[in-house]
Amino acid sequence: MATSEDDDRKLTAYLDGELEEAKRVALEARLAADPSLRARLEAMHAAADRTRAAFAALLKTAPVADMRSRLESALAAAPARAATPRRRVVAIAVAVAIVAFAAGLGAGRWSVGAGGERAERDDWRQAVVEYMALYTPESFGEAPSPRLGEELASLSRRLGAPLDVDRLKVDDLSPRRAELLQYDGAPLGQIGYLDGATPVAFCILRDGEPDEALATSSRDGFAFASWAQGGRGFMLIGKIPVERLMAFARSLKEKTG
Repeated sequence: MATSEDDDRKLTAYLDGELEEAKRVALEARLAADPSLRARLEAMHAAADRTRAAFAALLKTAPVADMRSRLESALAAAPARAATPRRRVVAIAVAVAIVAFAAGLGAGRWSVGAGGERAERDDWRQAVVEYMALYTPESFGEAPSPRLGEELASLSRRLGAPLDVDRLKVDDLSPRRAELLQYDGAPLGQIGYLDGATPVAFCILRDGEPDEALATSSRDGFAFASWAQGGRGFMLIGKIPVERLMAFARSLKEKTG
């Protein structure tokens, strides 16, 4: 008989997209038949949401330099065998939070000053560039999230953009994870892909930006394409050839605009 601890390990792996196929199918069958197990899964998912909210609140007063130093020391000191999937996710989440805060996610558009409206709009894109440097192929999981349809439906409602798995497929690339973040109070959706072993992110910010044509650029080794349409800013970013990125971006622009 499975113990509560066994179930928690399986549910954690399920939420992380790390559960192997046979065990995932068996667990989903149990979830369909066991209301208490479904309640446990929802509680774990809600706890993760509360953790994200707690990090966001802490970042308002976070001592960034000290946090960065502590994180680097902790990661350097941690033995390799301790890097379980859940711990990797937590470490990445903390690191992303620190870098995002330093890049302006905490201060947002209030820090723009004399840079003007264009610099203001570029702030969130620069933040994306900086936290993308933290991603690895494992960041988006070994398989698509089992909750991907629900995640995309939630993003679609918040961002006012048509988002679903079929619409977001481009050639041989399919979405793997979707997450709702925020930038200066505006909803920011991130949809993760893997191009081979390379993380690629499609980000949408609903912030009332004026329309802007599709354009490409590069920063810190990343190629990215960006545009604005219908009060939303869009960005596709990854360390992939610009030609491939642009073909991908054109398709997404047509399908989600």
